[in-house]
Amino acid sequence: MTDAGRGESRLFAQLRELHAAMDLAKVSYMLIGGFAVNIHGYVRATHDLDIMVLAGDSDLLHDMLCRLGYSAIDRRPDLACYFRGNDRLDILYARRPVSQRLLAQAAYADLNGLSVPTISAEGLLGLKIQAFSDDPRRIRDLTDMMELVKVNRATLDLDEVRDYFRLFDSESILDDILKSSD
Repeated sequence: MTDAGRGESRLFAQLRELHAAMDLAKVSYMLIGGFAVNIHGYVRATHDLDIMVLAGDSDLLHDMLCRLGYSAIDRRPDLACYFRGNDRLDILYARRPVSQRLLAQAAYADLNGLSVPTISAEGLLGLKIQAFSDDPRRIRDLTDMMELVKVNRATLDLDEVRDYFRLFDSESILDDILKSSD
């Protein structure tokens, strides 16, 4: 489905609207999830937006999203999920210093003229190993990690990546991924 006015996907129209609303509300955010995976060079289909915001902005963000017509279907201290028709928005709240640092260090990616704050490839790998450690059935996250390392190997800070994998006692997974990308 496309937005007739711009010829852009429904998902990109959702991102454009969200970006404008976040800017107006002065809420810092960054893209994570499938959109960020695409930005970092491994193109795959995604059907929702995933963002990270400071935990302290959760109520402000909730009010803003409700004004935009979203409904919260799950709202916890660390994450939230909102729907509006076919639009889904998943939110991680940056509570811990490492998440807050990643948010503060977001780099801007140009998406069709829209400058969007995006998690680093290293941080994205950290979120992916966390999700996979929480639920090893999330094979998509394992595939994303393998492809992200393959595509970004030359520029990755592997010490930082290893620190994330170490947090989840998963260095052997990283070693296997690195061997497979040689």
